[in-house]
Amino acid sequence: MTLTKKFKEFFMKTDHDFDSPNINLINFHPRLYIYLAIMGIFTNNRESLIRFILPCLCILFIIVSIVLESLCVFHGITVKDYSLATECFLYCLVLGMVLVVYYGTLTNKDKILHLIEDMNNDFLFIRIMDFKYRNTFLRGQLLIHKLCCAWYLFSIIIGILYISLLIGSLVMHSLFGSLESDVRPLMFPIWLPAGDPYRTPNYEILLFIELCSLSITDHLFAGYISMLLHVLLHYYYILELITKDFEVIFDGLDETVTYLSPQHPIRMQAQYTLSSRMKRIVNWHLSVFKSVKTISSVFGPPIMYQVMFSGMGLCLVSYQIADKLENGNVDIIFIMLLVGGCYQLLVPCFLGTLLRDKGYAVGDACWNSDWYKTRLGILIRADMLLVIHRSQRPVTIKFIGLPQLQLETFSSIITTAYSYFNMLRKYNSDLRP
Repeated sequence: MTLTKKFKEFFMKTDHDFDSPNINLINFHPRLYIYLAIMGIFTNNRESLIRFILPCLCILFIIVSIVLESLCVFHGITVKDYSLATECFLYCLVLGMVLVVYYGTLTNKDKILHLIEDMNNDFLFIRIMDFKYRNTFLRGQLLIHKLCCAWYLFSIIIGILYISLLIGSLVMHSLFGSLESDVRPLMFPIWLPAGDPYRTPNYEILLFIELCSLSITDHLFAGYISMLLHVLLHYYYILELITKDFEVIFDGLDETVTYLSPQHPIRMQAQYTLSSRMKRIVNWHLSVFKSVKTISSVFGPPIMYQVMFSGMGLCLVSYQIADKLENGNVDIIFIMLLVGGCYQLLVPCFLGTLLRDKGYAVGDACWNSDWYKTRLGILIRADMLLVIHRSQRPVTIKFIGLPQLQLETFSSIITTAYSYFNMLRKYNSDLRP
């Protein structure tokens, strides 16, 4: 079996038994548990101190990298090399995001574990439901798997490009570099105030730090964005199942039972059936609001960081691309960084809009069930009005100082980034002789 065929089977999950009665979150999305384990959250031995080893090492490497890039920013400003300063400042912003994600993850361990447990319970409950519900939910989970794999692949390609560029530069330096020259290439620019970063052993140490920081950042961004996408889409499909519940809420019931006395066994049975169906709808609806609140507290700090600094980061990436184009060079890595920067901002904003609209759609589905046209609506009128009233509250991620995440937010940040870009270009052109 070829590698391409294996990847296709993994991507499409063709070898997965969708009709298995044992299907759950861990065997459908094992990458989610792997990511959490690497981030320092164990689902089995939850209080193990071993879980802190890898996060502490990663945070140490990131802090050292931020210090090194900050020194380079200072040097670039001092010598008026603003292209160097903006590039290093961009890397500082990206590395700072890593620290914020670790903070949000490690300080909300219990909330994340509870959220994962609730998502797994949704799997366990829906797998025994009718085919219509099960099929809709599992098709949604398959789409989540494909989108996460695509994002992981994109992130890996960016990391491979950085390493390939380094290897290519080292080969060119070995083949064609002069014997007197000892300026070996690094992946990211570094300046030392009292030393030469290109002489041995400084070069080897700095290169090792850069490789570790690249691997950590690449993995963290891939896992963080895919987890955010996974969780939000999971509850989007829960809201989709709620709308399907309203389509069949009166199926199999005769409205003539409402003419019977409240104590009549047939009317009591109809009342029980309707109440059970409404209970499931209300519980699901409440679980969505509760889970989105948990998501807001867990992902609030990194999302706020994204919203605050993405405009600046996209501006700096665009400036680097434009600066290289003026010199006749096309920087593929920075172009992919620009695409990745737009995507990592688009995901929460787009999914925030999807959740908000689907939350409003629950109220529409409740009204369109025509409960007010059938006498059976008398039995659950109070519940229906409660659901309609609650569905008017937008299902959005909220955090202190964070605007509602929606496509309008994305549009606003892109506009701000373009304004910063024009201002930076104009300032740079004014400084040139």
